[in-house]
Amino acid sequence: MTRSRIAALLALAFIVLFCFSGVTAAATVKETTVTIGMSAPKLLFSLSSASILLIPLSLCAMLAAFIALIQDQRNVGMLFAGISFVTFALFMLLFSLEKANSALYTPISAALKEAEVSFKKRDVSRIDASFSPVTYATLICAALTTILAKPSFRTDSARRILRRDLLPYAYIAPHLFFFVIFFVTPAIYGVYAAFTKWDLFSEPVFIGLENFKTLLFDSSNTYYRQLRNGLLNTIKFVIYAVPFCIVVPLSLACALNSRPRGSKLYQALYYLPSLMSITTVTLTWRYVFNPDYGIMNKFFGSASNWFTPPYSWIVLVVVTVWWCTGSTMVIYQSALASIPQDQYEAAAVDGAGTIQKFIHVTLPNMRYPLMYTLVTTVVAQFNIYGQPDILMGFTNQEANAVLLMYVYQNAVVKQVAGMSSAMALILGLCIMAVSFVQMRLMVRNNAD
Repeated sequence: MTRSRIAALLALAFIVLFCFSGVTAAATVKETTVTIGMSAPKLLFSLSSASILLIPLSLCAMLAAFIALIQDQRNVGMLFAGISFVTFALFMLLFSLEKANSALYTPISAALKEAEVSFKKRDVSRIDASFSPVTYATLICAALTTILAKPSFRTDSARRILRRDLLPYAYIAPHLFFFVIFFVTPAIYGVYAAFTKWDLFSEPVFIGLENFKTLLFDSSNTYYRQLRNGLLNTIKFVIYAVPFCIVVPLSLACALNSRPRGSKLYQALYYLPSLMSITTVTLTWRYVFNPDYGIMNKFFGSASNWFTPPYSWIVLVVVTVWWCTGSTMVIYQSALASIPQDQYEAAAVDGAGTIQKFIHVTLPNMRYPLMYTLVTTVVAQFNIYGQPDILMGFTNQEANAVLLMYVYQNAVVKQVAGMSSAMALILGLCIMAVSFVQMRLMVRNNAD
């Protein structure tokens, strides 16, 4: 068996042993000492200690090392195994140095109550934590994986190969770090929270599918109505906004591609809104559409209330298209510039007009950019939140309340984080389903 295979087995052993590792904690209150044990997976999902954020980073790095070693890429495997070892060691060090670890307070307090000790939170001034032997064995597996995956550095060719294999990861390392910490880790915690009863302050209590049963089947529950109303409004907005988010940037890109006088100025002006925050954009348009002193009513002599249905949907689409047009337009401009001019010349020789050139030359050459922007635009508009929240809120009998507004309201204001996470997970599954269909269509078009 090669060293890569042995290292891969050790990487797998690291992940397996982590599931059986844990920590033992002890605290003394009023001359009464209690001791509790907590497994590492439960500790991972306690959501209450900053040092615990290093665990997902270590697990993801070791998983990447295992995949690389299976493919006999020892240099890459050594890199990720080393990262996993360092981050796991840092977790153990930082976690053990915390005097009153909030992740251990809940089980400690439960043990004190069982011991019939009356206390207040300030009485638990110190919680001593020690790791189980299996936890140290997990750390040793990470170290051995790094050592076995280590290649030879003696020859110039080996050093060149090492540099060639690891240099790309040096460029993407900051992005990977923040991606795991700020995307993968919250996503894992968010999925877990969807199956818990959690108020953001106490420890989450796992309740299985109860949140989803309430959301999907309990018609007498408020959250059942919120899910349907919020998801329906979100889908409505996607249907209304996405076509304009594609057609308007494409029209502007085609117009600018003809190089009119001042095209660079127009391009800058069209792109400028995409640099602004959604709060700035929405508040600006709120003044424009204000029914009392807004430009729309004063200039056109209208008496419409633009923040009530059906006009409110028009406002939401206008604001969104104005904000999103710039970035999509730049993609289309790049695609238009890459179309060979001889195709247009050949179409002109065949007697094709402007519309025929657009249909038979421009659109086929822009198939991939169009499909890419369609997928990204649909995903982005499914995540709408700022525009309806600032412009309409929950007025008009929640006629424009989208699902993310309910997610925020339930999680932050009402502190029903478990139910809110379940709503967000359902929205995520809807986005994944729509994106899957779009990607399948793209693959089918590629095959054709």
